[in-house]
Amino acid sequence: MRASRRGFTLIELLVVVAMIGVLAALALVGYRKYMNSAHSSEAQAVIQGIRAGEESYKAETLTYVGCSGCGAAGCAPGAGSLTTYYPQTTGTPNSSRWNWLQSGHPDYNCWRLLNVTTDGPVRFGYAVVAGLPGQQMPAATSFTTNPPIWPNPTTNPWYVVQSQGDPDGQGVSYLFISSSLSAEIYSEQH
Repeated sequence: MRASRRGFTLIELLVVVAMIGVLAALALVGYRKYMNSAHSSEAQAVIQGIRAGEESYKAETLTYVGCSGCGAAGCAPGAGSLTTYYPQTTGTPNSSRWNWLQSGHPDYNCWRLLNVTTDGPVRFGYAVVAGLPGQQMPAATSFTTNPPIWPNPTTNPWYVVQSQGDPDGQGVSYLFISSSLSAEIYSEQH
């Protein structure tokens, strides 16, 4: 009768607790990978939207438009800044969420020309500069390892789009850059 009332031994309980600890650690690693992937997908989706907007604009005007740092009318060809981000109205992009439509932003009307839409607030800032054939493209100077190198001068109109943000507020900045010369989106963490 005593054998049927037997409980768990201390060793058995410790093994179960250790297994739960290992599973929790694996779940945390998986969750972090998932969150990093989710942050990347926002930036990549918006960059693809900017690319589509630029191609649509070029189909109508035969040139691309730069919108970063030049005001409502857009930038003169070859002008602008890859560090003036939209929709952020101040400073470097951080973990704050911003609504895409920022009518108070100096570059708002230019960004409307690209007709980029998002499904909610964004955690990254976006910049785009554009130029004419023969003009120097900006270097991806923010990249510390293997920066993308554009051929200069180009024989076609061009644009460069950059995105930056610290979506989780941990002090790790994510940087994405692409251009009209390649369908690739380069990324790096700082």
